[in-house]
Amino acid sequence: MHNKIRKAKESDSHVVPEIMLQAMGDIIFRFIQKEDPTEAVLFLTQLFRQKGNLYSYENTFVAIDDNERIVGSLTGYDADQFVELRQPILDHMKEQYNNNLIPEAETAGNEFYIDSIAVAPIARGKGIGTQLLQYAITHAKQHGFKQVGLLVDLKNPNAQKLYERIGFKLGKKTPFAGGEYYHMYISLD
Repeated sequence: MHNKIRKAKESDSHVVPEIMLQAMGDIIFRFIQKEDPTEAVLFLTQLFRQKGNLYSYENTFVAIDDNERIVGSLTGYDADQFVELRQPILDHMKEQYNNNLIPEAETAGNEFYIDSIAVAPIARGKGIGTQLLQYAITHAKQHGFKQVGLLVDLKNPNAQKLYERIGFKLGKKTPFAGGEYYHMYISLD
């Protein structure tokens, strides 16, 4: 099965934030200060619909299956814009949840940074994650990036194996939002 991948649209907000939450649950729960999946989806939906932030539809690609369902998403952006794109999220956390948390930077810049990648439970094991990653790598090459980077949770060896299979290399350990991650990268030279 070969899925179609396209840029997300604001109107995809009815499903993409739920898919995103699968990759970001613990982090988003820290942002909203409670383990409430419904509230977490609302948080992501509000940000997904807005322009100019890390989780915006502008920075997201979606995988569409043969039945025209969104079955996966990948959010990524120019890491040199990280601080600027993160600010609306910090503002939203403060205004909506009285949370002054400022997490560590996920990326040091100078790369196309994959913030989140997730596949809907009904579509797992069908190569959609690989397809999304390859699409993002091609997108990064076409836009002149020299590297694609992402974080992988130390507690998620299966994801790490997937990234390594595609060609990502293990970088340094990076603390983020209370967890420990490896920065992984693939050079595009």
